[in-house]
Amino acid sequence: MKASAFVYPWDVNGDPGAPARLAELGTAQATLASAYHSTRALTPRHPRHRVVTAEYAAVLYPPEESRWSGRALRPHPAGDWAPGDAFGEAAAALTDAGLEVHTWVVLAHNSRLGAEHPGTSVVNAYGDRYPWAPCIARPDTRAYLTDLAAEAAVRPGARGTELESLGWYGLAHLHAHDKTAGVPLGDAGQYLMSLCFCPACRDGYATEGLDADALAAAVRGALDPVWRGEAPSGGGWAGVEKLL
Repeated sequence: MKASAFVYPWDVNGDPGAPARLAELGTAQATLASAYHSTRALTPRHPRHRVVTAEYAAVLYPPEESRWSGRALRPHPAGDWAPGDAFGEAAAALTDAGLEVHTWVVLAHNSRLGAEHPGTSVVNAYGDRYPWAPCIARPDTRAYLTDLAAEAAVRPGARGTELESLGWYGLAHLHAHDKTAGVPLGDAGQYLMSLCFCPACRDGYATEGLDADALAAAVRGALDPVWRGEAPSGGGWAGVEKLL
């Protein structure tokens, strides 16, 4: 049996130790997202960030203009969560670590497509539209998804592909995805991850006699054991105080 780890470019790019950690798990393959829907993901071991928000369905590489020029339905490049050729950068690092890279391509799950082209969506018996679910019975939608699969599956360095969401999505799949459940933050960790340090809140901390930089550093330090998988015990303020 060959084990594979499903990963995103933002798990790897900017974290030089990520490929080796994956290889040390005993996995022979990394199934790396090349086209993915909107999501919010936790990155517990990344040195630069903890939460990545992919705002809309996007390709995580530069799409081929020759393929998409003049077409109403076309993929969008990712924003700052996976800029440039994020897939290519991550694939190269994973390959260098000895992992066989496969592409991970999400097709008929695209809220931005439903927002920009309402006629592409699944419609239920009440006439309610599911904007996250393109209807694959539509010829234009099917042509778009077929070409997206052909482009996103064969990125340079890929040895295989995983195609996801090839059919109709229904109600249960819902609108957007949170990829956060795998990290047990507990009540205290959830609270600390919810504290705001925008300029206005930093000013507010100062009016209470707190140094915002020192407070932010204390919160990051308190969360370190959580990211290592050491689930905090206790809830409420006692749990917060224990972490801090």
